[in-house]
Amino acid sequence: MAREVAWAGVDIGKAHHRWVCVVDSEGTKLWSAKLVNDESELTAVIMKVSGLAEQVVWTVDIVSAPAALLLALLAQAGHPVRYAPGRMVAAMSAAYAGEGKTDSKDAFLIAETARIRRDLTVIDQSADLTRNLGLLIAHRNDLTADRSG
Repeated sequence: MAREVAWAGVDIGKAHHRWVCVVDSEGTKLWSAKLVNDESELTAVIMKVSGLAEQVVWTVDIVSAPAALLLALLAQAGHPVRYAPGRMVAAMSAAYAGEGKTDSKDAFLIAETARIRRDLTVIDQSADLTRNLGLLIAHRNDLTADRSG
């Protein structure tokens, strides 16, 4: 693992579209992919992204219910998460000419915003929704282990 820090931007769709983009300290795209809101797939993505640098700064653009599973899994894995408000990402978009609004571009802009702006709010991992979902995930994992064991 050569990189010390990488920034992962996650564009959270209100229904099902999600995208993750990871950039290095120069803003070079390291990895970009569509996400499915599924526990095992999100866990695999967290593991893959974690392998790209010693420290990964995760940033999302939504902190409500559509982001709950991802936030709970990141909290369970011990990853701090930052919040980039939509208006801030939209303002950053003006600085990047080219393609129109897409999930992959938005995820890149979220990662870039986190890389450039070090003052983003850190999400409280102890929030009720995130904490409760984390407990449910842990309970489900215990039941699965008991059943297959």
